[in-house]
Amino acid sequence: MEASNAWTLALVGAAIGLVIGYLLGRIGGGKQDTLKQELNDAHAELARYKEQVNEHFETTAELVNGLTEQYRQVHQHLAAGAQTLCNDQRPGESLQASLQPRISKQDIPTVTDALENEDAEEQPQPPRDYAPKSGDEEGTLSDTYGLKKKQEEEEEVQAPADPAAAPASEEEDTKERKRD
Repeated sequence: MEASNAWTLALVGAAIGLVIGYLLGRIGGGKQDTLKQELNDAHAELARYKEQVNEHFETTAELVNGLTEQYRQVHQHLAAGAQTLCNDQRPGESLQASLQPRISKQDIPTVTDALENEDAEEQPQPPRDYAPKSGDEEGTLSDTYGLKKKQEEEEEVQAPADPAAAPASEEEDTKERKRD
C-alpha cells in the first residue's frame, strides 16, 4: 500500500509541477513576444537607415557628376569665346591647355628641394634621447656604466689598514730619504 501511495503522490506532484510550469510560461511568453517585436523593429530601422545612406551617396554622386559636367561646359564656353573674341591665340591656347593636367613630378616641390636651397648647418638638430659621449667612454646603456668610479672607491676602502705595518713602512721611508 505504501508503494501505491508513493506513486500517487509522485504523479500528483508532477501534475502540479506541470500546471505551475505552464502558468509561468504563459506569463513570460508576453515578454518574449515584445522582445521579438522590438528586435524586428530595430532590424527594420537599420534597414531604413542603410537605404537612406545609399540614397544620399547616390544623390551626392549624381550632383558631383552634374557639377563636373557644368564646369566642363563653362570651360569650353570660355575657351571658345577666347578664341573667337581675342586676336591673340594665347588666351585660347592657355584655356585649352588647362584642360590637360599640367603638373608633372618635376613641378611638385619636395622637402629635399627645400633643404638643398638652405645650408645644412642652419637646420636645427632633432632632440637626442641619450647623453653625448666621446669615443672611449662607456655608453649609458652599457653593463659597466658608472661602475669604474664605484670600483675605485671600493678598492680604496677595502685596502687593509695594518697599524703595525704602517709606522714601519713610514720609518723605512724616512731612513731611505736620509740616506739619499
